[in-house]
Amino acid sequence: MANHGSSVRHLSVINVALISSDADDDLAFLSQQSDIKAIGIMPTNLKRLIDELTLFSPNIIALEHAPENMTVDRLCHYLGRHFQDTRCIILTSQKPNFEMLQSSGFKVRGYVSDEQRKKLDKAIRVVHDGEAWLPRKLVTEMLNRLTSNFFIIDTPDTISKK
Repeated sequence: MANHGSSVRHLSVINVALISSDADDDLAFLSQQSDIKAIGIMPTNLKRLIDELTLFSPNIIALEHAPENMTVDRLCHYLGRHFQDTRCIILTSQKPNFEMLQSSGFKVRGYVSDEQRKKLDKAIRVVHDGEAWLPRKLVTEMLNRLTSNFFIIDTPDTISKK
């Protein structure tokens, strides 16, 4: 009898590039996952970063640090344009907010806070499966901003676009 549940997940390996100046703990944690292959890349300069990502072909890029003169949000936006099939997760000590999401060009698919670091493998799997790993309040704020800028309700029977 075939078991279609968790064993299917282990058939494909998720390639993860962790962009960080201090990736040892996360790499050790991720190396224990049979369905995740992770490498660490130092964010020394953008050209080297692009070259290493091109060689590795990650499914997921987990960003903790960026090269000098660039924020992690902007790096996410930039990488999203160059690696269109790759999804980005940002590892952050800050509470994610709409401005961070906007600065990424809405390319980020997940934020992993320091408190959630032991769930990094789950966040990677969720984002790899096409979902987002975002705080509920951020999703609510994003939807509220979208709807407030998109629709004007004239009457209960009429909805028109701005």
